[in-house]
Amino acid sequence: MAVAMTRRGYFSVLRWRNDATRDEARNVAVLLVDEDGEFGGLRAAPLSTISPRLKEQGLLDQMLICLRRRFETDQRPTLATLKEMCVALQHSVYLTQPRRVAVADVDAVLDALYRAYAAPQGGGPRTLTKGYVLDRVVDTLRRNGLNARRGEYVGDFLFDVVVDGADSELPPLIEVLSFASPRKEWSGAEYDAGHFLFALERVQRKGMAVVQPPKEASQPNAGLAYERVMRWFKSAHVPTPGPEEFVQLTSRYADPQPALPLAER
Repeated sequence: MAVAMTRRGYFSVLRWRNDATRDEARNVAVLLVDEDGEFGGLRAAPLSTISPRLKEQGLLDQMLICLRRRFETDQRPTLATLKEMCVALQHSVYLTQPRRVAVADVDAVLDALYRAYAAPQGGGPRTLTKGYVLDRVVDTLRRNGLNARRGEYVGDFLFDVVVDGADSELPPLIEVLSFASPRKEWSGAEYDAGHFLFALERVQRKGMAVVQPPKEASQPNAGLAYERVMRWFKSAHVPTPGPEEFVQLTSRYADPQPALPLAER
């Protein structure tokens, strides 16, 4: 039986802190390289588990996109690259100093490092929060080869998801709402829906809302808010697929060579 050759690798943890003056940070991703750039990769946590703020999720998302693209080129990051990044990144986003690790199988080592350093505790959220649904929406678009940007401004308005290069039948601006979480106050979700409709009118572009309906265990006012918001969307002729329907809808516009998602589950 063939024995896998063990190689020397190095890994760093990408960390984020919303206040650079305080020693509080969250692990975002793990990066694995070797000295010469022969192998390597990245595993990132779902961004909704890192920050609840859409704008911060968008900034982290763009950084992860840039990092992943570097690993997909013929000139992958090396140990020297990690050391340079450790010096350059010193504020809200930073890298830990590279540490040595034995590598027989790159994917297996990346998976183990991810579980040890970046995976959400308990496997992630147990309820269908907006953040959880947003993670799924972005991953679905990217798995189908669509260029989805999270938390981006169009004109003066911040949208949950902006899709470039999509078929005209798939609206380029997407709002995500979930009425299935255990929260008791829903005015925030109503505000988000109203802001989205107002923004669509101002930027004069098509939009879609991916809406997770309430569950049987949801609070009664969740159903009332859901029905109210759905009436608004219907009146504005905005499509409102649920998360599962959105998966099926998006697959119709799949690129024959889909892009890899950023969030590793």
